[in-house]
Amino acid sequence: MVISFFVATSDMPFTIPSDLQESDFVYVVMYRLKPMSEEEKKNWIKQWVVIRKELPKDIKIVTECGSAFGTDFTGFTVFEGPFSKFEELVDILEENTKNLIEKTLTIIGTKGLVAPSSMLERIMKERPID
Repeated sequence: MVISFFVATSDMPFTIPSDLQESDFVYVVMYRLKPMSEEEKKNWIKQWVVIRKELPKDIKIVTECGSAFGTDFTGFTVFEGPFSKFEELVDILEENTKNLIEKTLTIIGTKGLVAPSSMLERIMKERPID
């Protein structure tokens, strides 16, 4: 059960309190691929294999979706792991997809009831307005 979420964009940074950074979070990374030739599609598949092998320790892929109906994104991937590894995950994704992705949107949610409600209230107060 996801009880809180954050939308992370480059112009709206936010912080997670340090005492929650080792808690498991869920990251829904929505992406829109650029139009590609058949050769570029083959390269994308190869790049995705590389990305999957280079995931940070403790980050795992929950599901991969090749479509995102009802949005202007072409797909999304759901990752799970500690927030302390999120920046490393983003660096890997950016390095391996920069020429293939038009745009992304990341939704970060706490997994389950991981913290007392007072901590969640603190997160909600510190996060940017959705």
